[in-house]
Amino acid sequence: MLTVEKLAGPYKLIDLVRKAAVVVLFAFIVGSMGLEIAGRIGRLLSEDFKPLWGSLEWTDEILRYVNIWVVFLGAGLAVKHSEHLHVSFLAEKLFGDDRQELVRKIRLAIVILFLAVIAVAGIAKTVRAAGSQAQMVPISIGWFYLAIPVGCMLMVMDYLLILLCGRHPFVNHSPEAEPAC
Repeated sequence: MLTVEKLAGPYKLIDLVRKAAVVVLFAFIVGSMGLEIAGRIGRLLSEDFKPLWGSLEWTDEILRYVNIWVVFLGAGLAVKHSEHLHVSFLAEKLFGDDRQELVRKIRLAIVILFLAVIAVAGIAKTVRAAGSQAQMVPISIGWFYLAIPVGCMLMVMDYLLILLCGRHPFVNHSPEAEPAC
């Protein structure tokens, strides 16, 4: 039987890779933008200015695509820590306190289903875009579209853990809290 304890190792590895990817990609975004800004300032100060790093005309396009990865991977981290957007006001008004847990589970199931549909559509889009290249760099657009199904499936994984356990079992909660699952 599959238990949460058996999932801990693989989950922690996936989570570590996700966190590292967000940090590396965000650092790439900040560094590339910094170099681009420095080049623009240099050109404003001197028409003869030629940055050591050469032309960074590709940064605008690539940064848009890399940003997609940061958004989808970061959304999964937000889900894990219950910081992802959710609206409970209507459910609290329409249903009594005794049905809130059921409403929460239904809401989570709908979100999981929606993310799964987006992931499947994202896979189809990735496959269709695999033959296309970015305009400024010889990289397949499919690599950037892959962020959609990967990010959605990571969110599905975290939402499933929350649905099955009541809260995320791999987030450190207060010491006096009961273990999830």
